[in-house]
Amino acid sequence: MLTLTIVMMNSGSVLDIMVKPEQRIREVLKVLADNGQISYTDESQNIYTRSWRLGRLVNNGLTFKQVRIQSGDILYIEVEAA
Repeated sequence: MLTLTIVMMNSGSVLDIMVKPEQRIREVLKVLADNGQISYTDESQNIYTRSWRLGRLVNNGLTFKQVRIQSGDILYIEVEAA
């Protein structure tokens, strides 16, 4: 399990989560949105994820393991209206 911090750039909210390395980033973001933990309401919105440790945007369609996210990383999430 990986322990990560999610920072929502649009609202400033911070959330600590645990995920499996084999989970897709997009699926985790959807679960968090469905549970009201993050502000993401519409499939037409663009959602960007930046890894603090890697210093770059990551592909939400890949797994945490594939993009080399490690425990303790901070993911900055920004939702852009379409």
